[in-house]
Amino acid sequence: MTAYALPLEGGGTMPESGRERRHLQPGQLFVAERPTVITTILGSCVAVCLWDRHKGIGGMNHFMLPMNAGGAVTSLRFGNMAMEQLVTKLRGAGARLPNLRARVFGGACMFKAMQSPDHLGAKNSMLALEDLARRGIEIVQAEVGGTRGRKLVFYSDTGAVWTNLI
Repeated sequence: MTAYALPLEGGGTMPESGRERRHLQPGQLFVAERPTVITTILGSCVAVCLWDRHKGIGGMNHFMLPMNAGGAVTSLRFGNMAMEQLVTKLRGAGARLPNLRARVFGGACMFKAMQSPDHLGAKNSMLALEDLARRGIEIVQAEVGGTRGRKLVFYSDTGAVWTNLI
């Protein structure tokens, strides 16, 4: 396997050799107990990256809608369920809530005809940010909104990220 590096937010590069790779689709989440590169593509969806800075445990969710408007459907497509499950699975893997840090991405308004202050992407972003604040999890980066999608690469053990508008 050839080692190569990606530029990271804040400068510098991080080698990828020896890391597992996972790609998330909407409605998925992944928690890694060992160094993993987690990627996803976002538009109006939101991804929350959480990691325990002391234990090197991290994870990401990718949700499409803020909340289930009705019924008893418990799907990770909904932000309230995706946030709860991400925190629960991280804690189950050994992460401690006071040590968790967050990065939040996505929430774009991709279509001009849908632009308004309360578009779907804004609702998704607001749910994630409010949930993290309610839990007392420090948000070290929030790159939300805009009119373009994003490619996101997250390093589960360090919390480092690489993003690119698409």
